[in-house]
Amino acid sequence: MKKKGDNEQPEKSLDKKLIKIKRKLARAEERLVDYERIVDRTQHLLNTRIEEVEAAHAELQESEGRFRQLAEASFEAIIIHADGTIRDCNEAATQLYQLSRKKLIGSSILERVHPSSHEGDTDWLRESVGTPVELTHVRSDDSPIPVEVRSQTILHHGDEALVTAVRDITAHKEMEAKLKEMANSDSLTGLGNRRFFMDAGKREYYRALRYAQPVALMMIDADYFKRINDTYGHDAGDAALCALAKVCRHTLRDSDVLARIGGEEFAVVLPNSDLEGAAILAERLRANVEADVVGVNGAEIRFTVSLGVTGLRAEDEGIEGMLNRADRNLYRAKEDG
Repeated sequence: MKKKGDNEQPEKSLDKKLIKIKRKLARAEERLVDYERIVDRTQHLLNTRIEEVEAAHAELQESEGRFRQLAEASFEAIIIHADGTIRDCNEAATQLYQLSRKKLIGSSILERVHPSSHEGDTDWLRESVGTPVELTHVRSDDSPIPVEVRSQTILHHGDEALVTAVRDITAHKEMEAKLKEMANSDSLTGLGNRRFFMDAGKREYYRALRYAQPVALMMIDADYFKRINDTYGHDAGDAALCALAKVCRHTLRDSDVLARIGGEEFAVVLPNSDLEGAAILAERLRANVEADVVGVNGAEIRFTVSLGVTGLRAEDEGIEGMLNRADRNLYRAKEDG
């Protein structure tokens, strides 16, 4: 016969196991709840991040759209490029380079730059970031275009790139050349003025020294010019100066540097000419002026010129010394009649 205590022992052992199992289940449920919370939080963060990325993408697309509208509205050529390759451009760029957008995109930006401006490198690109740089670009037919470029670093479809504004400065350069010509020209005769003569004379002087070649200088002065103005009027005096300039052009060589340096005074630099050659040319010029007739308001005006010539000397230190010596020789010729 079994005792009562014998049945109770297994039951207590079973109860303990059940309690342990329940505790494990409770802890598992707690961990599951924690995992669910982590998953929910992660999902929330992921959804938030996706929304942020989508919003940033939409903003980027809107920004690029606005940029495209602004670029197309610009009169300047706009080029977006990275690592030297054109990624995008506006309509003004196609007109400037006379190439379709399809042909421009994917090509090297160096193809649009004249070799004299880059010589195989892209230093000018770095220099143009934030600072205008003047270059020479080329059209599809390789004709040159003077341009001013200015670049800025941007993000293009998520990548770093450069946006370069290209402005055609042809008109500016033409005006600049015209102003320079005006600054170096005599408005009455169309010859160079004193400033032009001194610059050109210095170049010829140093060229003669460098290559050990002769160079001569001639001064020309219209005789009794005041008498022409007083007798026939200033219009006649102007006509006489223009006639003198014309005779000089026809008598002198193309390589000679002719200028009106003041009043009725003209000066000529004669490259590759010694003193003897200059004297022969001066006599020919004197005779041609003497034979010329200037017709003004029905009057026929004749006049003569005095000339002074000199050649390069060892003691000369510049064109100024030659000019002063030729001027002295001219006035000596005037005194001698």
